Amino acid sequence: MLLDELMAVIETLKRRIADHGPILRVNETRTRLALIDPLLQVLEWDTTDPSIVIPEYDVNGRKADYALLDQKRRPSATIEAKKLGESLGSHLGQMINYSNLAGIEYAGITDGDQWELYEVFRRGTLDERQLLNVRISESHSYLIALKLLLLWRPNLSSGQVEQASKPIAVTPTIVGPVPPVSGSLDWAPLSKFVAHKTTKLPEFIRFPDGSEHPLQAWNALVLLTVEWLWSMGLLTTGNLSDFSSKERHLVYTEAIHPSGKQFFNPKSIAGTPVVVEANFSRFDSVRRTKDLLSGCGQDLSRVQLGVRLK
Repeated sequence: MLLDELMAVIETLKRRIADHGPILRVNETRTRLALIDPLLQVLEWDTTDPSIVIPEYDVNGRKADYALLDQKRRPSATIEAKKLGESLGSHLGQMINYSNLAGIEYAGITDGDQWELYEVFRRGTLDERQLLNVRISESHSYLIALKLLLLWRPNLSSGQVEQASKPIAVTPTIVGPVPPVSGSLDWAPLSKFVAHKTTKLPEFIRFPDGSEHPLQAWNALVLLTVEWLWSMGLLTTGNLSDFSSKERHLVYTEAIHPSGKQFFNPKSIAGTPVVVEANFSRFDSVRRTKDLLSGCGQDLSRVQLGVRLK
């Protein structure tokens, strides 16, 4: 499934950036092999197939690191590669101008961590022409994956990509378990949701930014909420203690309670330094989810739980 594979690659890239950053910052080649090529590959841009990707593509006497070809083998986008950590801003204007002269509709630039994509022929400022701006090392993998689907080959080569700030519409039979269409679910605000003994697990949780996530277990309510709050910068190492008692942590940087006891069911949150004590009943899962969101200043009526309509 594309989304699952994409998230797995993103997790790998996060680890490489964290563990091998100094080595990858030495030059562009190392960055391309370790960070850029793997992401393009999972997005179905086979960098070894010249009918799909042409490296060192000539753009008016200048070499573009990658030309991504459409079905007629014409460049639909160029991608400029820089070594990890190199500033991208000073290269943007020139990169877009070269693509403009060559008649190429989209122009991207990346250091393997930061990925940006621009509409070449759209009038306006660079900000107005920007379609994608995401940093792999600093965001939640699920949200990154949804945004990076804009670069998915069937999407980008079609010439009809959508703004990355909008939900990316992809056929579920192709990419697997993506967020559902809202109309197919019956939604209830978390503020009014009460878990009884016979209450069935909701199928999805929807956060205030519109992102929807499948639920596989009751404690996933808490785990996904922690992930989302962290990705939005609402939960940080600075306020983790707000959700602790003298005896017990809900979420912490170590799987040890203040009492000295180990977490009974520790769950690490990918892309973050935190661990959740996930030993919850359905009642505790709902209560703790509400506590986390309220404690981070979120309106519980704007968080919804969805059950698929029969």
